[in-house]
Amino acid sequence: MNDPELNMTDPELTKEHEEQCEIVSYDWDEINFSDDAFVVESDSDGESKWPVFREATDMNDPEFTLGMTFASKKQFREAVQNSGFKNGKDIRTIRNDALRVIVECSQDGCSWVWENSMVKAAVVAKRWAKQLNNNPEWMMKKFRDTVTNEEGFYLSDQQAHRAMWKAKKQRIGDAEDNFKKIWSYCAEIDRTNSRTRYFVKLSDLQDGETGQERFLRIGSGGMLLTAVGVDANDSLFPLAYAIVEGEKRESWSWFLKFLAEDLGITKDTEQDYTFISDKQKGLMPAFEEIIPGVEHRFCVRHLHSNMKVAGFQGKALKDALWECARATTLNSYTSALHKLRALDEEACQWLGDKSPTEWSRSHFSSHTHCDMLVNNICESLNAALLGARDQPIIDCLECDTP
Repeated sequence: MNDPELNMTDPELTKEHEEQCEIVSYDWDEINFSDDAFVVESDSDGESKWPVFREATDMNDPEFTLGMTFASKKQFREAVQNSGFKNGKDIRTIRNDALRVIVECSQDGCSWVWENSMVKAAVVAKRWAKQLNNNPEWMMKKFRDTVTNEEGFYLSDQQAHRAMWKAKKQRIGDAEDNFKKIWSYCAEIDRTNSRTRYFVKLSDLQDGETGQERFLRIGSGGMLLTAVGVDANDSLFPLAYAIVEGEKRESWSWFLKFLAEDLGITKDTEQDYTFISDKQKGLMPAFEEIIPGVEHRFCVRHLHSNMKVAGFQGKALKDALWECARATTLNSYTSALHKLRALDEEACQWLGDKSPTEWSRSHFSSHTHCDMLVNNICESLNAALLGARDQPIIDCLECDTP
């Protein structure tokens, strides 16, 4: 038998092992230790050993078997607790010492329990931390009702409120711990990807306890900015990304400054580059500040969305807009624009405020080698990054995309 896995059946456990195992009490006289039902084949040496509780796969819905081995008391206690939650049992501890732990259901006849004394705010917070993180809009009543329906036990308003508070406090603590790893993460980039550039900007604010400057943004908590290009095979090619405090002019300017440096964009070569976007808040002023001479296009799909918001809706108008966008000559553009004007004069006037050099192929500059009308490559990358967005900062930066 190898530590730290200690078998439930060992009667010689000593004090030094107390924090390494939990023991379930059984009537040993009734157990046939040669019964194959209680033996699991070893992968390494062909010898048999007791079944091992695997936290990664078994913790959410534990199923106990006779002789099961646990890595620690903490692991066993959490497994018993989760089993009680999952199966509606009010479990109490009868004995807990250096040699054994004995638990049983407190209900006569072991019936299902609605008001369960095991339901503590800290336990609910731990079990529901991920769901609360994914649903920040939940109010107390919504959270309480959801937990009650899915877990099958009573949760008071006070318990629900405290659970939400504890879960939020834990998330903040996890995020703070993650931010403390930023410099170690940067050192690892230096070690493994020496040609990759990264930048960390610190805030003017300082930590109240240590006096150290606090993290503000990283280019490699807040908004994720991305720049995506197209390679020689017309495939998506991520160029740069940054996690910033918000989508505003300052953060976009900081991002574009490093992007322009990496791409080698100078005042003399700005006209050789074309950017397409949905003109997010602060982006256009940032372009004017950092690389004003680049050609800029407005995604036609977003242009149509704005058109609908302005009150100009319907398939006919949509088709007319796209005909204007896809036109490759001035004559075809003028003809398509007349069709749109015939459908809705006000819609045509609204569109007149948007320069066709930004959204119609007929007005694109002749030196541009790309005729894209939408920024689908950015949307594709964003879709692949959805799973990373809710993660702490280091996990977000390291998340694998499909």
